[in-house]
Amino acid sequence: MSGILVPCHRCGRQVDSSVVREGRCLDCRVEVALADLRAEHRRLWRKRDRYRVRGAPIEAISRQLARLEERMATRILDLVPDREAAMRQLERTLEQTRIERYEIGRP
Repeated sequence: MSGILVPCHRCGRQVDSSVVREGRCLDCRVEVALADLRAEHRRLWRKRDRYRVRGAPIEAISRQLARLEERMATRILDLVPDREAAMRQLERTLEQTRIERYEIGRP
């Protein structure tokens, strides 16, 4: 990419102007678009862990997680034009969500 570097208004990184929309870089746009789905993913994952510890069936929750990850992939594909880049973005998003699963949120 060769072009003008502009700062992202959200994260402050210098990114090529061709990937900036609404003042945000692609990573920030994806993060904002997936915020609600990531929160739901964390909630379902913790619920599945609780059920697993108690020996309760977790198949239904696992199917919910799979459907949720499909919705995440669909939203990413809507934002990222290149399919390979979209898959990398999905992997990064899921990894970030896995890391955040057990963080205690502050009100």
